Amino acid sequence: MEYKVEELLPIVSKLARKYAGFENTSISYEKAQMLMEAVIYCLDAYGNYTSDKVSRRDISVEEQYAIGAELVLERTGRIREMFNELSTSFEAYGVKCLEDTVRKGIPEFLKWYDAKFCPQDTLLTLDYPVLADLSPYRGVDAIWHFLRAISAEQRFLGRFDSAYVRAVLERHNPQYPLMYDNICEILLANTLGHLFLRKSLQETGFSEEEYAALCRCFSAYSASRTEEEVKRVIGELARQFYPDDGELLEYLCGDAGNLAVRILETARFGTPERIFLF
Repeated sequence: MEYKVEELLPIVSKLARKYAGFENTSISYEKAQMLMEAVIYCLDAYGNYTSDKVSRRDISVEEQYAIGAELVLERTGRIREMFNELSTSFEAYGVKCLEDTVRKGIPEFLKWYDAKFCPQDTLLTLDYPVLADLSPYRGVDAIWHFLRAISAEQRFLGRFDSAYVRAVLERHNPQYPLMYDNICEILLANTLGHLFLRKSLQETGFSEEEYAALCRCFSAYSASRTEEEVKRVIGELARQFYPDDGELLEYLCGDAGNLAVRILETARFGTPERIFLF
């Protein structure tokens, strides 16, 4: 929704008095700008969050702000709940970047996040790269979507034996504990190799004949055809091993375009072992 500056200034003014203390109303330009962004962030929350409370558009801007601020607090609480639930079974498979971002980063966010005066501040750099695009999000929204992505990845990886995951990661990069790559994508790409060949996931490794067959197959495909095949096989994988998990299916399919490009590149250069690892 679009708002006029004169509609926002009274809300910012009230917030500034609370920020500075009612006895001192003087704040810097930078702090005033921060508070203006805080108000806009909460108004965006009012407009964007799915909630029974967000059902009317005829209330005042100040009321919209108040509801949005409450929704930001609610989402922060849900992040805490999601993190606590995730922590009970979370595994980083020895990847330090993933371990630190989740185990250390999220508690720091929950400790220092200022939902009232600076809800737009994400605080964390979120160094571990998830497959979802987080660029449109800030503050609690960025952390929310990040944790949902991590939860989806953990459900995907949880179907594999931990030793198998580590073996695939080591084939990808012998120094994998120090890498900054997405481990879900690495396992997914390797799994696709098995499924394209109708090869059991229990059978580890690929023969030269199997690599040659994969190269022949994809060398004849266009990028769009390859992406379609990737999505089809991901769908088969989800139906067999992750039934009724539509969120995970959507998450994995979101990476189909990138996987298709990588598969085509390795097929055309005769290096399928770079993506189909184990």
